[in-house]
Amino acid sequence: MIPTVSAQNAQAQIELHRALAPRYAYRYSLPFSRMFQDDWHAEMLSYLPQEARRVLDLGCGTGFFLAELERLRPGAVGLDISHAMLRVSEQYVPGARLVTADAERLPFREQSFDGIFCKGSLHHTRDHLKFLINCRKALSARGVLIMSEPCNDNPLIRFARWAMYTVSPHFDTGDKGFTKAGITDLCVRAGFEVIECRRYGGLGYVFGGFPDHLGLLKYIPGNVAIMRLMLRFDRWMVRIPLLRMLAFQVSIACRPQAGAS
Repeated sequence: MIPTVSAQNAQAQIELHRALAPRYAYRYSLPFSRMFQDDWHAEMLSYLPQEARRVLDLGCGTGFFLAELERLRPGAVGLDISHAMLRVSEQYVPGARLVTADAERLPFREQSFDGIFCKGSLHHTRDHLKFLINCRKALSARGVLIMSEPCNDNPLIRFARWAMYTVSPHFDTGDKGFTKAGITDLCVRAGFEVIECRRYGGLGYVFGGFPDHLGLLKYIPGNVAIMRLMLRFDRWMVRIPLLRMLAFQVSIACRPQAGAS
């Protein structure tokens, strides 16, 4: 029996992230990188309704974001395809509710969650529409899907991302970013109503998001203060129509459309 594209990709992602797990732990150990990650998390959490209680971190990786969710919403669940990643998460979320599973085949009943977070998970899958439909089914009627994904609106950023994915062994060349219009259309086709969609990440993303790949800032004295300034600049940048095209991520929040099946 010939494996499907999704099955082949699932195995490839397992192997890739088994090798990456130690790098993720190192990435989050640096104070300036943690500051950036906290800001990124705050961006995503701003979409979560106060009344949401049952929360899933879909593609939770090493559990750094899951630890924040568990603090805010005790009982949060983390799912990842990589068991190696989940083992690293134990240092961030001891005793967390963790599930090893494929995000394209969610092992949950319908309407199990009030909020689902996907921090860079969608682009690792191949059947994006199926992924989103499964997320919708796992949400309650007023639940919210909150995603942050690589943004390909800027041709220069799209080229830089393609080059990095091609050259570095730490990325899968099959992983693709999204345009803001493209990810919005995907969500609508999957039966979602888009609540908000905006861009995120500039200098902070480049110098704080991936110090295991671009570690320049760790050698500079006062890097935490520098990161704080970068984050302030980034928040200003994404409010300016011409400059927001420099953003590296697109964040989107959506809820199930009434009557979607």
